[in-house]
Amino acid sequence: MKKLLAMALILFVGACSFFLAHRFLQSPGPGQGDQESSQTTDAHCDQSLWQYVYNPSRLQVLNPCISVTGAVEEIRKEADGDVHILFRLDRQFTALLNEKNMSQQQGDLVLEPICQGKVRQADAAEPCSQYNGPYFQPMVGQRYLVWGTYVHDADHGWNELHPVTSMQPTETIFE
Repeated sequence: MKKLLAMALILFVGACSFFLAHRFLQSPGPGQGDQESSQTTDAHCDQSLWQYVYNPSRLQVLNPCISVTGAVEEIRKEADGDVHILFRLDRQFTALLNEKNMSQQQGDLVLEPICQGKVRQADAAEPCSQYNGPYFQPMVGQRYLVWGTYVHDADHGWNELHPVTSMQPTETIFE
């Protein structure tokens, strides 16, 4: 029995050592992970869109570039030219929501593509005056893969993707 326990212990220690060695060899070296992350950010999120954001000081950046998947539940045109989209996140992204998203936005993440329509708010006209895209035509019920800056809107208290850089349809529309 002692030989069997000793053999099991040796196998366990060996397996753990193999696992740790494999993980260590697969990990990026110092600085490599940061470089890869910034390349991803540059490829998927256009930080130049911030020059067109109305009153950007109200938005606290939580992550400069993330992607989420889910479905459009509601679309509303805002006076500042932005589109306010209620986006039902897929389960793996629900940690992005806070209490205000739950109580005031029907449990959805707010997506805010900027300068999408006519600006009806005088102090918001200037930021959108030179905007030349991207433009989006979201549809209620359509599922999307969305890239953008994850922010906390301090004026309203909820979390958003603002500005949105990309909205790619992922599946068919549901009713």
